[in-house]
Amino acid sequence: MNILNKGLKTLLEEINDPRREIILSIYKDHEELFHEAKGSGHNHQAWVGGYADHIAECLRINDVYYDSLQKMRPLEFSKDSAAIALFLHDIEKPFRYGSIDDKRCQKWQDIFNREAKDWESIKWDIIKDFEGKYGLELTEEEKNALKYTHGEGDDHCKDERVSLPLAAHVHHCDNTSARIWYDKGQGLSKTKLNPKL
Repeated sequence: MNILNKGLKTLLEEINDPRREIILSIYKDHEELFHEAKGSGHNHQAWVGGYADHIAECLRINDVYYDSLQKMRPLEFSKDSAAIALFLHDIEKPFRYGSIDDKRCQKWQDIFNREAKDWESIKWDIIKDFEGKYGLELTEEEKNALKYTHGEGDDHCKDERVSLPLAAHVHHCDNTSARIWYDKGQGLSKTKLNPKL
């Protein structure tokens, strides 16, 4: 099957990790929300459903890029670990861009407004919520990848390695989708089996 014909659910089903069922449960419980949310306010995949399109595109890029790098020399992280980090890297966005009338969104939007927390902090609150609700466990490398998906920022240090190899890979996949193909892939998170999503 052509990789562009694989919807988000199919890409998640292909994760070969004991946590796959947890990831699929998170997806199932938020499927409609994920496929309605924008990928961003205006920078990339900023259309209705853009969030799911962006995540699906990141997973496709991971699939192709990981295999290409492995042909050069072995990587110290798995493709599946990268897929899990990519699935979660923007997990705050459906709740941020979702309707205030949706109780799942309302909780996090209220925290943002009431506590003046930034959305990056709320992302970690959502992940912690998923840890409790679904039993999600992340490795230290995956947490590092989630922290540095969008670069090292002020943590950059010329004398110390801050982001680990998995973080660099996740950053590359995200950056390719958000900065090279920012206006591509609309509707490609949907599957032929469930075209209404």
